[in-house]
Amino acid sequence: MKHKKQSMILMGLGAVGLILSFLLAIEYFALGTSNIASSACSALGGGDGCSKVAESKYSAIPNLPFLGNVPIALFGFGFYGLLTYLSFLIFKTEDENSILRLSSILFVLALAGLLVDIILFSISIFIIKTICQLCFLTYLVTIGFLVVLFLIRKQYNINKIDLGNVVKELGATLAVVYFFSFSFGFAASKMTVSGSGTQNLSTSRGMDNAEILKKIDEYDKGANLGLTTTGSASIGKSDAPITIIKYADFNCGHCLHTSHILHTVLAEYDGMVRVIYKNFPLDGNCNRLISQPRPGASSCIAAIAAICADKQGKFEPMYRGLYDNTEKGVGHTASTVLNLANQLSLNTAQLKSCMGSKEAQNQLSAEIEEAAKLDIQSTPSLFINDKRIDAGTPNPEFLKALLEKLIQKL
Repeated sequence: MKHKKQSMILMGLGAVGLILSFLLAIEYFALGTSNIASSACSALGGGDGCSKVAESKYSAIPNLPFLGNVPIALFGFGFYGLLTYLSFLIFKTEDENSILRLSSILFVLALAGLLVDIILFSISIFIIKTICQLCFLTYLVTIGFLVVLFLIRKQYNINKIDLGNVVKELGATLAVVYFFSFSFGFAASKMTVSGSGTQNLSTSRGMDNAEILKKIDEYDKGANLGLTTTGSASIGKSDAPITIIKYADFNCGHCLHTSHILHTVLAEYDGMVRVIYKNFPLDGNCNRLISQPRPGASSCIAAIAAICADKQGKFEPMYRGLYDNTEKGVGHTASTVLNLANQLSLNTAQLKSCMGSKEAQNQLSAEIEEAAKLDIQSTPSLFINDKRIDAGTPNPEFLKALLEKLIQKL
C-alpha cells in the first residue's frame, strides 16, 4: 500500500502532461487565431514565446502520410498517455515484482523523455531564441515523474532495472496504448481548432500595445519599394485601397498559417484589401537563389500549377487546394496537381499545356527575380502598400492595428 500515494501523484502528473501537450497541439494547429493555448501561455508570462516555437520548423514533423504536418506536442501527448497508463498499473498492483517491472520501464521512458526535453529546450534557447512556457512545464512534469519513481524504487529497495519481462509481456499493449493516445490527441486537437476563431482577426497573441505601436512606427518609416502589382494572381477587389503582397512556398508551414490569416483579412476587410500572391519556391529545381532542390521539384510544380490555374480564373480554389494537400501530407506532383484540377473543374489539358509552357516559366522566374532584388531570404514575406513588414507569420494583433490605421488615413 505504501506505493499508492506516489502512483496517484504519477497519474496526476501524467494528466497534467496530457493537458499541456494538448494545449501545445492546439497552439500549433490554431496559429493565427484566438485560442486557449496562446491565452494560457500569455497568462504564464510567456508572451508570444509559445507561438514563436509553434511557428518554427522544429515544432512539427512535416508531410507525414495521411496526417500532414504533425506537431511534436502530439508525440508528447502519446508519451504522457503511456506514462499515465503505466502509473495506473502500478497503482492497481500489490505485487512487488510487478512494481519492480513497471517502475523500471516507467523510469527508462521518463529518462528518455528528459533527454528529448533537453534537446528541445536547447533548440528553443539557442536556435529559436525564446522560451515556450507551456513547453517548459512539460519538462518539469517529466522531471517530476523521475523524482516520484525514484522514491517508489527507494521504498522497495529496487536497485536494478528489469525491462525484458515487462516489454515481453506488455509490449503490444503499450504500443496500442501509445497509438490510441496519439490518435485521440490528434483528432481532438484538430476538432477543437476547426473553425474556431478563424473569422475574427482580433486575437490574443501576446503582443502588447507598446510593441504594436513600435511596429507600426517602423512600418511608417519604411521605404516605398516600387513593387510590381500586375501580372500575378490576386484575391480581392482590384481597386481595393490596401494591397498586401505575399511571397510564399506551397510546402512552407508558415505560409500555410499565413494563408489562414489572410483569408480572415479578406473576409473581415471585404472591399478594402486585395492580396497579391507571388511565388518564391524554396526549391533549387526552379529557384536559382536556393541551393537545395526539393525531391520531385514539388514546390516548383505547385507554383507553376497556381500560375496556370490563375490563367483559367481558378487561382483561389487551386491555391486553397494546394495548401489543403500540404496540410494533409499530399506531395505536389504532376499527378496530384491534375487530380486536384479535376476536382476543381479546371480544363486539365489546358492546365497541363500551360505548366509546360515558356510563358508560365517566365512568370515564375520574374517573381523570383523580383524577390532577389528585395533580398527575400525566407517565406512568407509580406509587403503592405509597397512597404515591408517583418518576414514570417504576421502577428494578427499588429496586422489588424496596421490595417485599421491605413483605413483611417483614407
